Amino acid sequence: MPAPIDRASAHAWTALVLTALAGAVDGAGFLALGQQFVANQTGNAVLLAVAVSGEVTGRGDGLSAVGPLWSLAGFALGAVAASLATRRHVLTSFGVPVLLVAEVVLLASAGLAGSAEPAIGLAAVAMGVQSIHAARIGLAGVTTTVLTGTLIALSVNLSGSREDLRSARLQAGVWAVYLAGAGLGSVLAHEVSFSAVCWSAAGVAALMAAAGFVEDRRLRSRA
Repeated sequence: MPAPIDRASAHAWTALVLTALAGAVDGAGFLALGQQFVANQTGNAVLLAVAVSGEVTGRGDGLSAVGPLWSLAGFALGAVAASLATRRHVLTSFGVPVLLVAEVVLLASAGLAGSAEPAIGLAAVAMGVQSIHAARIGLAGVTTTVLTGTLIALSVNLSGSREDLRSARLQAGVWAVYLAGAGLGSVLAHEVSFSAVCWSAAGVAALMAAAGFVEDRRLRSRA
């Protein structure tokens, strides 16, 4: 009986940490990579549309479509690849910890990239993989890279039942840690570098992957 409670709690903490990582990488990327989003693809789509409309009308304000295209393509590639892998049960079940290993490699690679476009693309691939990780966890109304849906779910749950209010606490926490992560990532990118943010995020993801494998092994031994 205690295992489902442990698992739910672990998933909630995983969602919070992943959201903080997404916020940190997004904040750092926006500051250090020419004001590009690598996690928040809604904002990235707006940047792409503004850049394209500026090119078409000849009234551009210096925005380029190159960065947003790298980000969108990378995010989609990471999400599709991670979705296919987990759908075919190639990876382990609990929290899909192997996806975190992939995220570690991708974030570290983004930190080593020598120019902005590859860094944007690799970080976006990592965020696409992370989004599938969050989806496989299956917490209703919670994502780690898109917060508009989480805000809508939070608004609905605030007027709901006691169970809904418990979900609202997690959703509010997701918003809080994303903002905190974005602020911290921006400061670190300004004071050190975007690479430092990527390597720090990769280190945290590596610890989470190790914890996920340990928990997966513990649950399998109980089965």
